[in-house]
Amino acid sequence: MAEYTFRARSLTGETWNGTTEADSAEALEYTLNEKGYFSLSIKQKADGVRLFSMLDKVNKRDLAVFCRQLAVIINSGVTIIEAIDILSKQMSKKIFRDALEAVGDDVQKGKLLSQAMSSFPTIFPEFLRNMIRVGEASGTLDDIMDQMANYYESEDKINRKVKSAMTYPMILGIMTVGVVILLMVMVLPMFSGVLSEMGGEMPGITKVLMSISSFMTANFLYIVFIIVFIIIGITAYGRSDSGRLRFDAIRLKVPVFKNITIKVITSRFARSMGILLKSGLNIINAMDIMSTLIGNRVVEARFVQSSEEVQQGRGISESLVKLEIFPPLLIHMVAVGERTGELDQMLLRTSGFFDDEVEAAISKMTTMIEPAMIVVLAGVIGVILLSIFLPMLSIMNNVT
Repeated sequence: MAEYTFRARSLTGETWNGTTEADSAEALEYTLNEKGYFSLSIKQKADGVRLFSMLDKVNKRDLAVFCRQLAVIINSGVTIIEAIDILSKQMSKKIFRDALEAVGDDVQKGKLLSQAMSSFPTIFPEFLRNMIRVGEASGTLDDIMDQMANYYESEDKINRKVKSAMTYPMILGIMTVGVVILLMVMVLPMFSGVLSEMGGEMPGITKVLMSISSFMTANFLYIVFIIVFIIIGITAYGRSDSGRLRFDAIRLKVPVFKNITIKVITSRFARSMGILLKSGLNIINAMDIMSTLIGNRVVEARFVQSSEEVQQGRGISESLVKLEIFPPLLIHMVAVGERTGELDQMLLRTSGFFDDEVEAAISKMTTMIEPAMIVVLAGVIGVILLSIFLPMLSIMNNVT
């Protein structure tokens, strides 16, 4: 049995968050239904940190390709069983291929596709399973899969842009650390001996850096071990619930990342909420599902409160204002959509605009970070070189 964390809601609006053991996500969902609750999110708790988990993880690009191909195959008249069999044979990632084979077997035994996918919550997200369930009930599974393909393609595009924007600063930061270590461990010790032999009084900055250099040279392996341990510890903490909550709160406070985080959340809300409403879900269920898609634990907690206010009869735009996250433009567009009865179309039309806003914010962030990193690199190296040349100039002046 595996351990799962879940969030569920009853028909009366009561929410239930908890952790329990179950044979599968599907079994847990059945248990919740028996108790009068419907699941909002079910996630299997990881056994620990896997160093190579990113190599076999199913990402948003994989899901986009899967949804697009499934939509095309279903639209051509092929049955679900045949479609899953075809897709499972061409998946390059073993974990995805094995999951699709198991899903295909369950569908052959009479389960719905959404039910079969519930056994693999780490591969098929709750949002995807809910949308497939809607498509199965309405008979529009091919259209739903097309919408999900567009959704995951947009999400993947944003993620790739963020990673691309951070690549150069990360490389520059690693180079800075590497150059500093090289100067402190290799270069400074050589000059230390030369300067000591030549005599003369060394400036304070040189004495301090020489002391740091001696400490780093004598304890280099211990320092490397501590750094690796800290990185692993931060990674493990960041994957825990408390760690994610803490880091998500930091992203909303640090000026450099706050703007882009808010724009990404806004873009994701407009697109996801538009898809949910267009699929035929009522606003309350759509808000409940949306609270698991924000991508920021702090905002998700606030969004749950907004969902409860909507359930009590408050307007969507009014409840979103209280979040103090979304820009006035989105609030205004939601208000217009509520008045006209075309909220889904309004959100889908504006999602493209917010996608452009994300790209602009990423470009601006990169433009700000790159010069700052170069200045820091030049400053650090300059201080080290200055500490070397100052005593040499002093000694040369004394000799002269």
